Amino acid sequence: MAVEEAMIRTPPRLALAIVLAAAPLAGAAAQTADGIVVGIAAPLTGPSDILGRQIAVGAERASSAAGVGAARADTGCTTEGGREAVAALTEARATLAVGFLCAVALEAALPGLTAAGIPVIDVGVRATRIQRHREKDGALLWRLAPAADAEVVALSAFVREHWPDSPFAMVEDGSPQSRDLADKLRQALDESGLRASVTDTYRPAEEKQFPLVRRLRQSGVMRVLFLGARSDTAIILRDAAEIGLSIEAVGGESLVDAADGATLPAGVTAVASGFDVDWTPSETAPEDEGYARVARVGAEIAIEAARRASAEGRTLADVLNVETFVTSAGLVRFRGDGSADIVPFRPYRWDGTRFLAQTQG
Repeated sequence: MAVEEAMIRTPPRLALAIVLAAAPLAGAAAQTADGIVVGIAAPLTGPSDILGRQIAVGAERASSAAGVGAARADTGCTTEGGREAVAALTEARATLAVGFLCAVALEAALPGLTAAGIPVIDVGVRATRIQRHREKDGALLWRLAPAADAEVVALSAFVREHWPDSPFAMVEDGSPQSRDLADKLRQALDESGLRASVTDTYRPAEEKQFPLVRRLRQSGVMRVLFLGARSDTAIILRDAAEIGLSIEAVGGESLVDAADGATLPAGVTAVASGFDVDWTPSETAPEDEGYARVARVGAEIAIEAARRASAEGRTLADVLNVETFVTSAGLVRFRGDGSADIVPFRPYRWDGTRFLAQTQG
């Protein structure tokens, strides 16, 4: 991945040569009658800029619709960028800050933003350690990003619902990320009394995967959890088909990554979030796809919270902690730890050309 592992897990679509509209300079914000300014903290330059610009577009759409000001701050997905974002948003008199994609930038910005009384609504960072800044340091942090263990929870739920009495295999590519996912998934399944009949590790980036395929055939297991790259999964399923082995294939977010052009056979299931599935990269900044969607929701919450706090003489923290907000994604309420889940993981089935939510066909 182009950005550190602690940030939200995003497929390497970052490498796509996508040209988006140039971002305005940070710090400038239109003044409005109620004085609300939505600060937008996102990587607007560097390898993550496509996602950062989605954040900016979504938050600005909500700000424009509500008739409030907005100010961009480029975090660059770096520690220095996070600190610079604090200065830019403070200068712009931001009421709240929406955005952040990378953990290092958010960690660098949180102390300064909290000291300035600017709450943060995080839309991209999943790292568990970020919560400690709220719990131990009193950071003004609320999160729309999925929890770090969301993929494990979703995959284990899928197995419990669909394969409770069926033998299944779990295969991974030996990478630290896949091995960690496999270990956590085994633990989650063990707690439910379920265990993979077969566990195996394959060598990634091979042109053929017949040794693994033959071991799977010998085991007699027909259902397989793939915890590796989409390209490797495609090769394994291709080789399985060549020897007449039919596999019910299920995987996590990695199956959604199409950057390498790997073609999956129809019927493969990916358990993933709408962040990964429900948008298609385009040459212009999307208005309601990918991170634009969740940033728009974050800005809607920020604006509603600011207006309630002003009208009722309450603090922003109090409003964010206890109120339910009406957004374009439905009702949103933050839990006691400051987290909210507005883009849940769910199964998507590959129809030969794209992934569709299973309820769609």
